Amino acid sequence: MSNGPTKAERKEQRRAEREAAAAAQAQTQTRKRRMQQLGGVLIAAAVVVAVLVVISSSGTDDGPAKEAGETVAGQTEVAQRFAGIPQDGLSVGDPKAPVTLVEFADMQCPFCAQFARDGLPGLVAEEVKNGTLRVEFQPLAFIGDDSQKMARAIAGAAEQDRAWQAIDLLFINQGQENSGFATDEFMRTTLGAVEGLDVDAALTAGEGAAGTTALNEAQALASRFGVQSTPSFLIGKTGGDLKKLDVKSLDGSEISDAVKELAGT
Repeated sequence: MSNGPTKAERKEQRRAEREAAAAAQAQTQTRKRRMQQLGGVLIAAAVVVAVLVVISSSGTDDGPAKEAGETVAGQTEVAQRFAGIPQDGLSVGDPKAPVTLVEFADMQCPFCAQFARDGLPGLVAEEVKNGTLRVEFQPLAFIGDDSQKMARAIAGAAEQDRAWQAIDLLFINQGQENSGFATDEFMRTTLGAVEGLDVDAALTAGEGAAGTTALNEAQALASRFGVQSTPSFLIGKTGGDLKKLDVKSLDGSEISDAVKELAGT
């Protein structure tokens, strides 16, 4: 009959068990660290993919994305928006509409462009097209040289009663403030997307008396009502007194509410 393990052998066995347990724990920790590292890599990869998706969906350095057949982004949308709506110089809508809205804007102002995207389309569709509202545009030009250049071009387009298509397209394709984006090529290409507009005649008129008169009248009206920022709005019954309308949002909802109240609808 054999004897059991000696004291020394039991001690060595316990030491070996401790070492095996420590090795297993170390292996487990290593596996966890690798999983954490892998998770970090996967998260980073996901972030990269998300960024690439955002970049790819936001267009290119060439500007906003164009639809098929468009030479300028927004060309189709703008043509449809103002189709069949009467224009008279810098105003759009039925001249007998019960309510008039006056918009002061600088063509380089990003907030004015935001209103053109988020607020104006709904007002045109719901208030202008049904004959409730007419809108007058007053071009201010305080941000820089491109502001005046575009304001004058709009005044020239107003001579042909196509100012609002020009305004919308210039806002949709707006570049960064004072970056010099409103080059001659940019202006001719953008205005060239306005159906029926004689671009040469518009630019010539804008550089002459039509442009100067529009800028001077807008500045005089702004001074009269204390307008110091863009976009700013005046509203009132057509042919009556106008009052400043302060808005907290550029989605057009507050303007729409004011129009309905004045029109009694």
